[in-house]
Amino acid sequence: MALYYLYPTYRDYQLSKELSTLHGEDSANFVEKNYEKIKSARDGRIKLGLDLKGGMYVVLEVDVIKLLEDISKKKDDQLLQKILNDLRGLSDSTRGNVLDAFKAKLAENNLTLKNYYGELTDDESTIERKLNDAIDNAVDRAIGVIRNRVDRYGVAEPQIQKVGGNRIIVELPGVSNPQDVVKLLEGTALLTFHLLKEGEQEIRILKDIDKALAKLQDTSFFASNLQQTTDTTLKDKTTKTDTSKIVSKDKKDSKEKTKKDTSKISKTTKKDTNLANKTDTSNLTDTTTAQDTTQGPTPFTSLFDPELSYRYGGLVASETNIKKIEAILKKDEIKAVIPNDVIFAWSYKEIPDKGEKYKIMYILKKEPELTGSVITDARYTIDQQNNRPYVSMEMNSEGTADWARITGANINKRCAIVLDGVVYSAPVIKTKITGGNSMIEGMPSLEEAKLLAIVLQSGALPAPMRRIEERTIGPSLGEDSIRTGILSSIIALFMVALFMIVYYQFGGSVADLALLINVLFVMGIMAVFKATLTLPGIAGLILTLGMAVDTNVLIFERIREEMRTGKPLKTAIEIGYKKAFSAIIDSHLTSVITGIVLYIYGSGPIKGFAVTLLAGIGSNLFTAIVITHFIFDIMLEKGKKVSFG
Repeated sequence: MALYYLYPTYRDYQLSKELSTLHGEDSANFVEKNYEKIKSARDGRIKLGLDLKGGMYVVLEVDVIKLLEDISKKKDDQLLQKILNDLRGLSDSTRGNVLDAFKAKLAENNLTLKNYYGELTDDESTIERKLNDAIDNAVDRAIGVIRNRVDRYGVAEPQIQKVGGNRIIVELPGVSNPQDVVKLLEGTALLTFHLLKEGEQEIRILKDIDKALAKLQDTSFFASNLQQTTDTTLKDKTTKTDTSKIVSKDKKDSKEKTKKDTSKISKTTKKDTNLANKTDTSNLTDTTTAQDTTQGPTPFTSLFDPELSYRYGGLVASETNIKKIEAILKKDEIKAVIPNDVIFAWSYKEIPDKGEKYKIMYILKKEPELTGSVITDARYTIDQQNNRPYVSMEMNSEGTADWARITGANINKRCAIVLDGVVYSAPVIKTKITGGNSMIEGMPSLEEAKLLAIVLQSGALPAPMRRIEERTIGPSLGEDSIRTGILSSIIALFMVALFMIVYYQFGGSVADLALLINVLFVMGIMAVFKATLTLPGIAGLILTLGMAVDTNVLIFERIREEMRTGKPLKTAIEIGYKKAFSAIIDSHLTSVITGIVLYIYGSGPIKGFAVTLLAGIGSNLFTAIVITHFIFDIMLEKGKKVSFG
């Protein structure tokens, strides 16, 4: 099993080695031809940490002091400004928790949080809780924006985690252009609202792409794509209406209106839309038109899954086909037939199905109808009447006027909510919204409602982020770390193995065999759990080698003691294993406790060390107690000579 799970790592090494010898078009053709093999190997391999692969390590801090200033009821108060400036002047160690330090500064001036925050009816503890929620929300929003941008940048296996109250650690293995990444992380989030190209417009665009692509079928790349997909037509594919919608909640009877609207689209409208028309038709007359039955090959639309496209109401493609679709859309011949006012965007949400991950592709109008700068607030909650989550969105006066015009002119059309080029939701506009307060429904869970609220709030981050620390590790340094790490492991293994053979003779050679199996098991366990191997992880592996031999030393010394009392070899072995067991368990238990604590409270390299240590301890107990004992029993049954030095 260990060899089975380690095979993808070996396969990835071989493919990477072969790819490194190719250049230019040969390299691109190799990737296209072996895409499935490369993807499968990289998904199952043991990942390399930042210190082995090279890349960037960035610590960002959300400016909580700026946030406290912005959400205050008295932003221009001179005393408040003085207190906040004093906080900025404190070092991180002196300041500690920003909110606690802020409260202490207010108390020094005979003030409380209520002087600057909260409603008249709020007490001090309520205001403090709201401020803590605002700080946590700001950090969560920042993490969401960073994760989205890193994913779009194409960094493999990024690590993004919240540390403390307001810091974010970002590890980006394999990054070769740190300047671009820094700009990417610190830039302002771009939230936009785009209308979808639907119905006949979408069908026409897809048909034009199919026709243009059919002319390129003689190339090996497109021919291979066509062999892997079913030659189906747009007419065979239908979709369901996206049940999410935007409704107004301006008036007092908004809940009644919402309930009425929900009942109107509670049943999914089904009709022949050729994989494209997702317009809600519950309030419309029949608009079905005759389709062209003489349509030719559909090499582009064949890359979308017809069953899932119908089920989820959109152009759904697998992770494998997404790469092919993006490559097709970048071709000059394809760009020539795509209208200038059109852009393509993928959904943020992944759909796990059929053993793969899928996403929905949206065809959007290029020019946004609205930007996120007009949004003043967005909250998620549960509708008490139907127990369903929804998101409420509020806009400023400028956005209110534009939103009324947009919604009034596009009733029953879909509007995509796009953050940094990724679609987070595409609800149907159900009515003209004149008050600037909108309700977005249709989310299947509270988690998705929370995510959408965070996205809407991310149009303009509530607090700026600043870099606290930045380290760039070059690929050559990572290669040196791998080389020295492997070399040190081999030297340690050789020295330990040599000592065991010299000192314990045949018993030592059996212990060495168990040692090799132990290393194999540790690496196999890491591959099963898709753990990341770091330089401290290699140190943990070397430590495991010493612990594995230590277990055998305890057993062998017990056996030698029993043999000195005149007991037969077989009896001495049985008693030796039995008496050494308690000492072995005690020593390993203390190491397990240490490893668990390091794993829970550590981060990055420390956690990598803990994972390797814990895997090594479990493997060591099995190999040293079970496998070596089994080998000795077999040897004795066959009458072979067994010695322990």
